[in-house]
Parts: sequence; structure tokens; C-alpha cells
Amino acid sequence: MTTMWVEVLSRGGEVAARERIDAPEARIGRAFDNDVVVDDPHVAPHHLRIFRGEDGELVAEDLGTLNGLYPEHGAKRVTRLPLAKEPGIRIGRTILRVHDAAHPVAAEKLLTPPRAHAAWAAGLVASLFAMLLLLQWLGTTTEPSANVILLPLLGFATVLVLWTGLWAVLSRIFFGQARFGLQLRIAATACVALIFWDQISESASFAFAWREMSEYAGLGAWAVLAGACYGHLHAIGPRHMRAAMGLVLALIVAGAALQYVGKSETRRLFGQRASLGDLRPPAFRLVPLASADDFFKRADAVKARVDRARQREPGPGGLLSEFEPD
Repeated sequence: MTTMWVEVLSRGGEVAARERIDAPEARIGRAFDNDVVVDDPHVAPHHLRIFRGEDGELVAEDLGTLNGLYPEHGAKRVTRLPLAKEPGIRIGRTILRVHDAAHPVAAEKLLTPPRAHAAWAAGLVASLFAMLLLLQWLGTTTEPSANVILLPLLGFATVLVLWTGLWAVLSRIFFGQARFGLQLRIAATACVALIFWDQISESASFAFAWREMSEYAGLGAWAVLAGACYGHLHAIGPRHMRAAMGLVLALIVAGAALQYVGKSETRRLFGQRASLGDLRPPAFRLVPLASADDFFKRADAVKARVDRARQREPGPGGLLSEFEPD
């Protein structure tokens, strides 16, 4: 089999040109008498040749150039490079990939029609707003009114549309298609996951009397945000997704770390908050309640500390300097 394919990649990693060579050997360089002409000032007029070795596999050979031949992801210059396991080569600032006609390709990917994404997105958004409406109604302690219940939902809907629109614009720029339905489906899924996480963390905090669970539940929300950003980037499909996701993760980790440090500092200065967050029905409680005697003993100890602090003059650090965090 003498047929081979030479792919010239763009700076973004996409195939910019694909040349079919029906010969046992192919020559590559800037000169116009080559089989593949590369427009790169760092490539020699006759830079390398591709031929088949004794075992029948493709081999790239440097033709004695100034800038040499390198594997696609390697830093060591080579004279010959077998292409059976690593078909990518680098000459100058150009990346090439060489395959023969028997090179296997990935299996066909299932294509979800845009209407299916839109249908899923509509169902998720409807479920999302139904949950939000129920939670808003359950959390209302005053006389129910349309303004109290619906205005927060309208604000949330505005944020959801803006977030989805931003990713749709990025998808239009980098992918060529906005795919608003898919981006909305990802955003709505993340919102549903966020609501479930909030309810699970609050219920677990109440059930096990675990204050840290409710105080640091925001870290789980940051994780959901990271998953949503990954889904959006994967839908766009940029070539440099690792770098883009690395930047997004760095920003998310920085935000989560700042929130964690802020919570820890607040807890160090003011102690744990008295409540466990949102209340749940008594049946949710799995940890036995503290006895009345223990509660009043702890209350007496706190009262004694407050009385001592009340009788002293404030220190240089202000009123809070008299209290030592537990």
C-alpha cells in the first residue's frame, strides 16, 4: 500500500490542509517542487522526506536542515522519526501528521438533534422553576404575595438567560454555532444540581448537628460551578480545552479558597453560629438532643464570661478583644 495522507495543522490544532500522496515517498518543504508545500519561514526549501521502512511503517527523515525535525510533543531533535506510534511531527513552527490509508479513525459520534436539546432544556427549566417556586413558598414567613414569590424568580431567570447567552456567544465565535438549547440545558442542569446540593447539605447539617456542613456548603456550590463550566467548554469544543479549563479551575479554586478563609476567620473571631441553618422537621434529626442540664451549664459558663467582660474596660483591640474564641 503506497497511499499516505499528510495533514498540516493550524495554530489552533485543527487540520488546515490534508494532502493525499499516492507514492512510496513524499517530500515536504517550502520549495514548490515538494509534494507538500509548507508556508513557514523556519522550514527549509527541502526539509524532510516521508518513506516506508523495511517493516513497511512510515518514517520521517530530516534532510540536513538548520532547524531540524522533532516529535510533535518532544523537545529532542531527531534525524529519523518512526510514525507508527506517534504520527505527529514538528518542523519549524508547523505541526504535521502523517497517516497511511489503513489508519483507524474514531467511531461515529451520536449526534443529538438541536430540538432534542431544546426539549430537554425546556423540561429542566420548567422543573427548575417549579422547585424554586415551591422553596420560595415554603420559605415565606409573611403574607404570600405575587411580588414576594415571583420577583426573585424573575431575577433568577434573567441571570440564567444572561449566563446561557454568554456561553452561546462564545460557542458562536469558536464553534461557529450558538447552540443555545444545549448551553441552556447545561446551565439548567447545574442549577438543579445546585438546588439539590443546598437541600442535602442543609438537611445533613440539621440531621447530624453538623454546623461545618452548612457553613462550608458553598465549597460544594463552587464544585457545581466548575462542572458547569466544564460542560460549557466541552460543548464548545476548543482545541485548547485543557488550558481553558485550567484557567477556569484556577479562578474557581481561588474563589473557593477566599470563601473558606473568610469563613474560618469569621468563625475564629465570633465563634460558631448559634443555628444550624434552615430548620427541618423533627423526624430528620438523627443525633439525640442535648439534655436541659447540659444546655444550662453551658449557658451559665457563657453568662459568666459575658459578665466578666462587661465589668472590664475595653482593651486596645476594641470590644471583641475581651473574648477568646472557643
